[in-house]
Amino acid sequence: MKHLSTGLLLVVLLVLSCKKEVEKSNTLTMGDFELSSDIVTHNKPITITYNGEDQDMEGFYYMLNGYKAYPQDLSFKNGKATISIPDSITAIALNLKVDGAYLDNDKKGYLFPVLDKDGNTIVGSKSSMEAYKSGNGQNYGLEGDADVLVQTLDADIAANPELKELWGTRYLSSVMRSDNKKGKVLANNMLAEISSKQELTEEDYIKISTIYRNLRDSKGVDSISEIAISKFPKGKLKQQSLMNSFFDAETLVEKENIFKEIETDFGMDSKLSYAANSIAVLKFEEGDEAGFNLYASKITDPNDKAGLYNSVAWPAAEEGENMELASQLSKASLDLLMEAKKDVANKPSYYTENQYLTSIDNSYNMFADTYALLQYKLGNIKEAVKYQAKAVGDGKSSDVNDRYIEFLVADKQYKLAAEKANSFLSEGNGTSKMKEFYKTAYTSVNPDATDFDAIIIGIDKANHERELAELKKSMLDEAAPQFVLKNLDGENISLGDLKGKTVILDFWATWCGPCKVSFPGMQQVVEKYKDDESVVLLFVDTFEDGENREKKVAKFIKDNNYDFHVLIDEKVEDSNDYEVAKKYGITGIPTKIIIGPTGKINFRAVGFSGNTDKLKQEMDLMIDLLKS
Repeated sequence: MKHLSTGLLLVVLLVLSCKKEVEKSNTLTMGDFELSSDIVTHNKPITITYNGEDQDMEGFYYMLNGYKAYPQDLSFKNGKATISIPDSITAIALNLKVDGAYLDNDKKGYLFPVLDKDGNTIVGSKSSMEAYKSGNGQNYGLEGDADVLVQTLDADIAANPELKELWGTRYLSSVMRSDNKKGKVLANNMLAEISSKQELTEEDYIKISTIYRNLRDSKGVDSISEIAISKFPKGKLKQQSLMNSFFDAETLVEKENIFKEIETDFGMDSKLSYAANSIAVLKFEEGDEAGFNLYASKITDPNDKAGLYNSVAWPAAEEGENMELASQLSKASLDLLMEAKKDVANKPSYYTENQYLTSIDNSYNMFADTYALLQYKLGNIKEAVKYQAKAVGDGKSSDVNDRYIEFLVADKQYKLAAEKANSFLSEGNGTSKMKEFYKTAYTSVNPDATDFDAIIIGIDKANHERELAELKKSMLDEAAPQFVLKNLDGENISLGDLKGKTVILDFWATWCGPCKVSFPGMQQVVEKYKDDESVVLLFVDTFEDGENREKKVAKFIKDNNYDFHVLIDEKVEDSNDYEVAKKYGITGIPTKIIIGPTGKINFRAVGFSGNTDKLKQEMDLMIDLLKS
């Protein structure tokens, strides 16, 4: 267990003197933003003013209560936005985005406890803020601390025991992440408390099941579920048991039978919509159009149905099969999304209204890419160009941009194709494939020109210099945690033995789609540096387990002919964490950690853009920088 951090101590001191702070309330500067008061009080409006020049600036905030976070838009007019916090909220977290990046305040964020009308800080505000930093806040550059979260939770619950009920089993899971031994004691106390009741409700059984899951006691989970299902044959645990059976079922007939039982006993809900989607896809793959339509009709959410239609239309577009039907479904997916935009009342609770509309726009662009490709392959070139122009969106997807230029060239819109290709390539959002279409377009407009190669050389040089400058600015100097992991041959590989080399750790898993899409590019990187003893690439398999994990991973590598040096990241005992992933703060994959010859972490790259050319270029730039 760690002691209270200096930052947390300052928060405590601030809370203890809150009444004085109310009297001395001041404006607060946050980058180019200014808060009219550094004290947030229930139902007392606060104005946020933006004094910068970014026309695309945006922001939103979370209202916090316990571990729950409710996002709300910040609506700026003439550079000002006003918020007022209702009585039910204990704290808020501001998220302000300028020049495409959220302000993280040195990873502490802009979090504020909420005071009541008498100037007293609401008990529970500190644990709400710590929970946010360990949860949603990580999406915006914040760092949480499991130990500090538990310390604040313990203090808040001691001051207001009702908070224990509000947090429920989330309190247990937080303690388990911080101190497994303490968590087991708490779990047993919770079990004893629930068991002492004369009559257990279904919610009590669900809590017991969750406690056993935290204890990683699968027998306990199975036993309590069996008892609960016998007492509540149409309860939530029975429904969950059937859903588990559905996803474990190996045949379509089994899945349909289980689906019918769930639908009969529990009706349609979001979980069953997902199951209907799963069956519909299988029906489509079998060529059963009537069956596909039947299960598709059971999905009522327009976003979910649009997603289903696109999920079957895209493979058809890629493979050039069943394209007429796929075209109809693809167009229907676009129409459904346009309908969804008209009814924001049904947005998910984790979105603000603006975020929801943006998510629909992003889906529309992606689905328009599908429809455009189908039209292109069906010979409807102008329709393909029209929808691919919509698919381009912010122009950050190289594959989408490539297709747009290809379609423009096919439609003989050479001038526009050349202009757009130059723009995409100059912004680093094109590929070598686009360069070929650009050449066709450029030479068609300028048949006597001899400067095309020089234009490409100039674009490549400018991109290289820009990306090099951006990399230098993003360069880190962090300690690289030491580790020893086994490779697929059972040999121990120690990071300490690799000091003096540039080491690239690629965190991945066999279930990770973006990881696998990036691997052909990473294979090319491996091949380029295979004879360079100063560069080592290690592919750390993490976030997956199972009895045959090593065999499964080895088979995946062999089947795809990858020449990867794979390490197996082991699970931390009595935990859902993985040893090296936890040490390096890995929360999503693929993530690449680049460690320089000095043994320090110099770069951290999260995700995969889909552009193999850019991936290879980034790896080359990082390696060259560290070598120099």
